[in-house]
Amino acid sequence: MSFQKNYEKLMDEMLGLEIIDTHEHLMQESERLALTPDFSTMFAHYCKGDLLAAGMTRAQLDTFYSEKTPVDEKWAMFEPYYQVIQDGSYARAAHIAMEKFYDMSRLNSLADAEELTGKIRKANKKGLYKKVLKDTCNIRISLNYGISTEQDPAYFAPVIFATDHTHPNRDFIRGIEAQVGVSCGNLNNYVSAIWEQFRQLKEQGMKGIKFHSAYMRDLNFAATTHAQAEEVFLRITEEGYGWRNSHLGYRESKPLQDYLVHRFCEIAEELDVPIIFHTGLQGDIDHNPDDSRPLRMWNLPHRYRNIDFVLLHAGLPWLEDAGLMAKQYSNVYLDLAWSQLMSPEITTRALKAWMDLVPMNKIFAFGGDYFVVEKVYGHLMIARQNIARALADKMETAGMPFDRAKAWLQAMFWDNPKRVFKLEI
Repeated sequence: MSFQKNYEKLMDEMLGLEIIDTHEHLMQESERLALTPDFSTMFAHYCKGDLLAAGMTRAQLDTFYSEKTPVDEKWAMFEPYYQVIQDGSYARAAHIAMEKFYDMSRLNSLADAEELTGKIRKANKKGLYKKVLKDTCNIRISLNYGISTEQDPAYFAPVIFATDHTHPNRDFIRGIEAQVGVSCGNLNNYVSAIWEQFRQLKEQGMKGIKFHSAYMRDLNFAATTHAQAEEVFLRITEEGYGWRNSHLGYRESKPLQDYLVHRFCEIAEELDVPIIFHTGLQGDIDHNPDDSRPLRMWNLPHRYRNIDFVLLHAGLPWLEDAGLMAKQYSNVYLDLAWSQLMSPEITTRALKAWMDLVPMNKIFAFGGDYFVVEKVYGHLMIARQNIARALADKMETAGMPFDRAKAWLQAMFWDNPKRVFKLEI
């Protein structure tokens, strides 16, 4: 059978497959319905990075996304940049979603922007999430990343950010004290307090602990002594008083950050939840991509063998490095959330390499990683296309039977995330 026929057969198979979405940042439906969306909504979130890279200023960006800005002013601001970003994969996800839900594939004029705005506002009503996530995407559950477990269980299972806990300042420490009811006058008490906080979060349904440290620092978390860490912690708590805050540089703060990440590994082990790290390209612009190389954190899965480590975004563009970690360590998993969208070409090549390199139980196929619910569908369609290309190539060049290709689909879209996140579905 030809590549094209295998591709089409795999796409048909995926259209009927119920899936687990491993990564979202979706507001609750009631919050979405309280907004007044317009055409700019379809170009929110990751399109921001393309707009900035194309030259739009941050002041213009804020004006473009403001609900107070009239649609005609938004279009005049957006149109020159749209001409240079509309063929990228971020805009492609928007276009796929626009065509599916609003019968408009691209924007060519102010009239188009106004028409799309009217259609989005008309659809912004109760049932939107069911229409998109359940009826169209066939998603059983989405792992939704945030700071609260108060999420609609019909759609979401919560994963909680812990990065701020490892970069504490005076006010954050006081907030932990108020929430848990423990004085954090020393590092031992602070660790005990966050331990208790995350025990409570687990009881409330938390399915994992997430770090996006690569936005602030590199991913090499050294084994640091308690004494080294407490020296930094005491400076934070004692140097900040009144209107005077503590201001420590990265090199000064790193021993405490490293120490607390290791303590969170121990917390994750006790609570029996995976720990998830952002790896690879950071969102927005002006970051140091090299900070986020997945191999920098090799010592964590090496040291903490009983914890599952999820490499979120699979380290793109260093997907082969991430694959090597999954090859070396049985407790490392590759999550293609956002990667499928960032670069379909790089991701497709990596999938073909991983099918040779790592066992089938190591890969999660899809996470929309979006604030805007309609765009989850656009991202999912791109992910399906990437996976169909990779598997069709294996069927043609490596003799993979269709039944084995189906087994890879079942594992990546359902079995692997269900097992690692211990989802009772």
